Amino acid sequence: MRLRVISDLHVDLNKDFRFEWADRELLTIIAGDISGSLEDTALFLRKHFENAIFVGGNHIVYNREHKSIQRLYRDYKEEFPISAPISFLENDYKVIEDTVFIGATLWTDYAFCGSVETNMGEAAYGLNDFRWGSSEGENGNIPLRPYHCLRMHEESLAFIRVTYDKFAPAGKKIVLVLHHGVSPQAIGLRYRHSSLNASFVSDLEEYIKRYMPKLALIVHGHVHERFQYEIGGIPVICNPCGYTDYGEHLAEPAWDKDLVVEV
Repeated sequence: MRLRVISDLHVDLNKDFRFEWADRELLTIIAGDISGSLEDTALFLRKHFENAIFVGGNHIVYNREHKSIQRLYRDYKEEFPISAPISFLENDYKVIEDTVFIGATLWTDYAFCGSVETNMGEAAYGLNDFRWGSSEGENGNIPLRPYHCLRMHEESLAFIRVTYDKFAPAGKKIVLVLHHGVSPQAIGLRYRHSSLNASFVSDLEEYIKRYMPKLALIVHGHVHERFQYEIGGIPVICNPCGYTDYGEHLAEPAWDKDLVVEV
């Protein structure tokens, strides 16, 4: 199966960038951060693609309506159900022929390079996610906090493993579609000393090698730099566009808008 792999398009911010693809029918995997608006995301997807699988990413919390992350997930699933040619996955999977696509934003465990408490504090102070995002509380929406994201990470990781265990014994090819990174290999040199790295990647290499060794492919985004690496022989691809107004798509290694892989 041939897959176009992209992420971090930020079409609401990259307003002057011309997104064009010749083959609308090719199955396109988008590893999060299409835009902060469900309306903008829907218009963009239906304009450019006939078949796509995508996850939300952290930027969906920057929505104009100030909806909670839980409400956003429900709205995206209603707009782009599993049964449709363009499908949104958040702790969900979609089977196409002999391939199972498991999708989630994943968030992070905040455990990479330092204490969880310190890294969560850095995230709360340093990321716009926690200025703009909200979560459902007992009496209405409350501000999104790193501990909400940690809980979502744990729920997603549990879902991914259960789904893997369901399909791997049957010999299905399994592709993980995530937004947040799964390895320190996805930290570029320019961010090597950033105190926010634990908010962008988790070090799940040993977990993946032990519990999901037969994955066919892992796709993620979020780090705004293109990477292709391996975890225990499993190929991992990160192919983000980033913020074109800042010239990120011109950086090396650059975004490849036509990156296609076989699984």
